[in-house]
Amino acid sequence: MRSRYSAFVLGLGEYLVHSWHPDYLNGLTAEQLSQTDTQWDGLEIITSQGGPADTLGMVEFKAWFMEGEERHCLHERSRFVRHQGRWVYTDGEQDPAPLRVGRNDPCPCGSGKKFKKCCG
Repeated sequence: MRSRYSAFVLGLGEYLVHSWHPDYLNGLTAEQLSQTDTQWDGLEIITSQGGPADTLGMVEFKAWFMEGEERHCLHERSRFVRHQGRWVYTDGEQDPAPLRVGRNDPCPCGSGKKFKKCCG
């Protein structure tokens, strides 16, 4: 996720196309994705799921940007799949509802502990 954010900031359209599942590009081109009209102002990773042995992953993040003098936030829960041996973006849900975490689920902070033994 951090690399995709950096690619958006720097206008690296080729990288964005390479890190996007081809079935989900919807006609977007590297040239279109290279446009850097947005003034990005920071990235906060909220939670992530998916490891080396997984085929599905998720990253919830907030990406901050400036519009004139006002700071705005893009809050998204992005879905990723492993495609040809690498993680690629498929789609996302903007302004997602909070994740419901059970007491015995892994803690969303990424500590590796059960929620009840960590942030719960």
